[in-house]
Amino acid sequence: MRIDSRKPKAAALSATLAVALLVGAGVTDARAATLSDAVGSTPSEATLMQPVDYRSDGFGSMQEWNASMGAKRDSLEVRAQIIMNMYGDYATDDERAVLQGCIDGAGSLLTMEEVDAKSAELDELRSTLEDAKREALEAAAVEAEAAEAVQASYYNAGSGSSYASAAYYANGSGLTRSSGVNNYNGRRETYYSSNVLYHHRTGEWTLDSEGFWRDSDGYYVVAASDKSQGSTFTGSKGECKVYDSGCAAGTTDYYTGW
Repeated sequence: MRIDSRKPKAAALSATLAVALLVGAGVTDARAATLSDAVGSTPSEATLMQPVDYRSDGFGSMQEWNASMGAKRDSLEVRAQIIMNMYGDYATDDERAVLQGCIDGAGSLLTMEEVDAKSAELDELRSTLEDAKREALEAAAVEAEAAEAVQASYYNAGSGSSYASAAYYANGSGLTRSSGVNNYNGRRETYYSSNVLYHHRTGEWTLDSEGFWRDSDGYYVVAASDKSQGSTFTGSKGECKVYDSGCAAGTTDYYTGW
């Protein structure tokens, strides 16, 4: 196959002519040199068409500016991905769109000012999402405590402690909405309502006849902080798959639509 070598030569010639035209039009040598240094470097076409005054950014050459800019873009993308992984479940659609925009679009930012502005926006968003996660977990803890109180009241009203204990540990139906709490195979089982905190993947799951969320493979969707994400195990309702954390060790939170 014949390789057409005319394009690189044409690009170099165009850049040379552009520099000559800039100098002829009275543009400073520094600005013209910026364009000349940019030829063959990594920035986008738009950067080459709009040469950067790297000296005003404190760099001795366009190559140094490019290296620093590349590092800043990479850092922005990595930070956005980390925040998405840690707090994506607690973000709104708009907030996730901002994070995804940083992940996908960091490489298209053309100036140091743009990168710094986006970095500041990312820091502010992380702080907001940290608060959102804390509030959601606090609300879930309050709900779990209320469910335990209801369950204790239900079994203790008019019953001896031995009956309550037997009902608590030997629920033949597994976790139910009325029981609220169940013990199974050494784990404490509770439920976690998607109406209180909507998991970002809920749209991928299906509610069964009892109101439990199931994934596409039929697994019960649960949260378990002491088990790895994506791992499976047997609960009182059947086979479970871990999609979230945030509960105490030894606890299984079933996602429900109650």
